[in-house]
Amino acid sequence: MASKRYTIKDLADELGVTKPGIRKLLTDSFRKQYTETTGNKILINNAGARIIRKHFENSKPKTEQKPLSETKNGYQKQMEAVSDSPANAVISAKDETIKLLKEQLKAKDDQLANMQKLMDQNQQLLLHTQEENKHLLALNTSDKDNKVQSVHDGEYHEAPKAADKDNEQQDQTVRSNEEKKPWWKLW
Repeated sequence: MASKRYTIKDLADELGVTKPGIRKLLTDSFRKQYTETTGNKILINNAGARIIRKHFENSKPKTEQKPLSETKNGYQKQMEAVSDSPANAVISAKDETIKLLKEQLKAKDDQLANMQKLMDQNQQLLLHTQEENKHLLALNTSDKDNKVQSVHDGEYHEAPKAADKDNEQQDQTVRSNEEKKPWWKLW
């Protein structure tokens, strides 16, 4: 006599659990002893179905061992889904993840606020430095005792003194005398 075979969906509907809940019980050793694969379906024999039923009967509280009635309203079904222990584990894991993500978001907000503060301080320091540079430049250009100073593109050049001007004039007269000589006499 051929024994009855159950699909995972059949057992899930019968026991009022999800298919992944049943799949968690299907370890390698369980599959070798109690299942066979036909196409893409896993068929569980009677002995395996009894083990799965016993597992879910032991895990449910005494009040939930009654068969599911078809006349339950939406609120009752929702309450059963919330009271299911694997569902509670998923919800608590999601709550922990949300809490972690909120903490990370708060840390990022603090980092952004700190960066904005540092950027403002940097900008104020830059403006202060530019004002000091303008002030020093104004002092340098107003100081014209016996030197003429000029600052262009951040470079400081000092104008030649009167003695330097005399030396330059002598150098120019020597050059002009040399220029008057023919080129063969320069050797």
